[in-house]
Amino acid sequence: MVLTVVGLGPGDPELITLKGMRAIEAADLVFAPASRDRGDSLALRMAEPWIDASRQQVIELTLAMTRDTAESGPFYAAAAEQIAAAFAACAETTRQDAIRGVYLLLGDPLLYGTFAAIGRALRTSAPDIAVEIAPGVTSFAAVAARTQMTLGSGDGRVAIVPASTTMNAADLQRLLADFETLVLMKAGRALPHILDALDELNILDAALFAERVGMPEEEIVWDVRTLRGQRRSYLSLVIVQRGR
Repeated sequence: MVLTVVGLGPGDPELITLKGMRAIEAADLVFAPASRDRGDSLALRMAEPWIDASRQQVIELTLAMTRDTAESGPFYAAAAEQIAAAFAACAETTRQDAIRGVYLLLGDPLLYGTFAAIGRALRTSAPDIAVEIAPGVTSFAAVAARTQMTLGSGDGRVAIVPASTTMNAADLQRLLADFETLVLMKAGRALPHILDALDELNILDAALFAERVGMPEEEIVWDVRTLRGQRRSYLSLVIVQRGR
């Protein structure tokens, strides 16, 4: 029994890898995270062209999209149990052990992805399920390609960090002292704090905002001043480049 974790990329279906596409098409079981708050699965929507519901079992796993481990932990544990149970049921029904499944997620599985905690729980509850990884294009790589922004060259250093609502000017200043390019992931809730910090350092012009890259709702904003007072999706990022 094999579960392949497929990074679908940031949202553009053309950015999925051949390895990921073939894993989806070969799967017996398709698992997709669904937001507890929205009730839908963006990953499932992205992978729809390669899913055959007539022969594949599609299972949505409800997750709490939050960094609060006390809140999200039970959802991850429940998702691992659902995956293990689905594999066991499929093996019982088909009377064979060569069951293949895929877990779908946006971006890359090993960069702030939802599977990390699920995988740890799965190793405990179902060690007989082998896990493979099909990497995906990251959102910041897609933004760089779309805007032709060089993220790093020569000796230039790049930092990739999760955006935080506690981020302030001192935090940004320390990071930009050591790194020429700073990528702040999942910036939605933290955006007001990021803008305040950038303003305090007088470097608003050094920042770019991007949201839902590759999706129909994609938005790239060069003048981040226009974002004041707005609520933005967690599927967003801010790139700051020293000296831009």
